[in-house]
Amino acid sequence: ISELSQLTGVSTATISRFAKALGYTNFQALRMALAQTSPEDDHALFAELSPKDSVDTLAQKIFTSNIDALRTTLANLDTDALTKAVKWITHAEHLGLFGLGASNLVALNGYHKFLRTAIPVAYAADYHMQLMAATHLSPRDAMILTSHSGEDKDAIALAELAKKQQVPLIVITGSPTSRLVKMADAAFVAVAEESRYRTEALHALIAEISIMDTLFMISAIKTDSQTAPLFRQVRATIDATRH
Repeated sequence: ISELSQLTGVSTATISRFAKALGYTNFQALRMALAQTSPEDDHALFAELSPKDSVDTLAQKIFTSNIDALRTTLANLDTDALTKAVKWITHAEHLGLFGLGASNLVALNGYHKFLRTAIPVAYAADYHMQLMAATHLSPRDAMILTSHSGEDKDAIALAELAKKQQVPLIVITGSPTSRLVKMADAAFVAVAEESRYRTEALHALIAEISIMDTLFMISAIKTDSQTAPLFRQVRATIDATRH
């Protein structure tokens, strides 16, 4: 936002007000929305797949689409939100990881990763069990909630529960203007577009998992003295199962 302010000669406060006037929570949300509609390079951001394509061409398009989604998501990553989210995670007494449908895969990936840390983590595939686990969270904890649409009523119910209990709410989504983004204390948006053979939600899954991985890795690095011994213990335990 400071760079845009210098280029336009307009104050950062004015730019922020302009973004809010357009219906966005902040300038970062506007920037992410623009990124979803304005590819940075000349080729189509998400090349359409065709039955007439060769296997090699299809593979090239799929990999290129995934790489472009990751690059665009990274280019629009809110580093201020990332700093806050990592602080909440590393100071949390408990961490809740929740999501519904395909978004539950992102939560499960996070659970698989954060089990290697000293932070007690809660995860469930069942929605009612997620509500039960979320009920135990307090302001000393943190919640990472994934919902691609950001409008799923069950995900919103989980977010409302977090707000009611004053739990820091970290949201991973595909919609910068969604209700969940407006409720979040820190929000991260995966940029993806829908194609004929692949829904937007599935296309964004790799970027959303990468956001979760980023939250995990930075948190682990920031708590290295506690995490490193646990990494070794977990690795030894898993290695013992191999022949």
